[in-house]
Amino acid sequence: MNGIYLSVVIPAYNEEKRLPQTLGEVRSYLDSTGYPYEVLIVDDGSTDKTLEVCREAEASWAELKIIARAHEGKGASVKQGCLTAVGEFILVMDADHATPIDTLDFMMPVMKNSDMVVGVRTFCGEEGSSGRMRRIVGLAQQLLAHIIVFQTSVADSQCGYKLFTRKAAHKIFSRLRVKGGMYDCEIFLIAHKHKLRIYSKPVKWVNKAGSTINLIRCIICDPWDLICIRLMDWLGQYN
Repeated sequence: MNGIYLSVVIPAYNEEKRLPQTLGEVRSYLDSTGYPYEVLIVDDGSTDKTLEVCREAEASWAELKIIARAHEGKGASVKQGCLTAVGEFILVMDADHATPIDTLDFMMPVMKNSDMVVGVRTFCGEEGSSGRMRRIVGLAQQLLAHIIVFQTSVADSQCGYKLFTRKAAHKIFSRLRVKGGMYDCEIFLIAHKHKLRIYSKPVKWVNKAGSTINLIRCIICDPWDLICIRLMDWLGQYN
């Protein structure tokens, strides 16, 4: 056994401004738990100082590991992080810390009877003018995913806070094909096909200013990615 209880995977793209606060809050919480952990920052080819910020934190934080890769998309980053992680449990969370790390206090007990516990966002607050548009785009994505991909209802596929057993994470992410933001929908399709036990947990979520999400690209590309997921399913890519 490697002795790591929890791996935290954080995909990051041009997050030099928001990541320092997130890393500080994550470290403070994880250190207080007392169990062995690792934090994996997967830098998706950032063009700002994200890597420099991570290197500075790494110098004084033994549990922090950095994976630097060429820019491909959030899905590709999360996949590499989860397949690299060695913890008994693997948490995927966003670099903006929109859902607090201490949400684990409510999720971990549920893992006794689950393969994955997924956050369902309750919109408790918004920062910045992009919040309303992000909510509209998110609802549209959810509707399209149910029309094109899902055969079982999903409360909130796009919440960036998801907890997996290591076995479930490797079963899912070894089959993941989508490199962009619609990888979340692919996660649920694979989990449903392999009859994994999923528990949906309401979580606090606050839209943080400074998002690097390209909403125009989402509107144009996400429907195509959903169609590709459906086609790959018909071709047996997820079996």
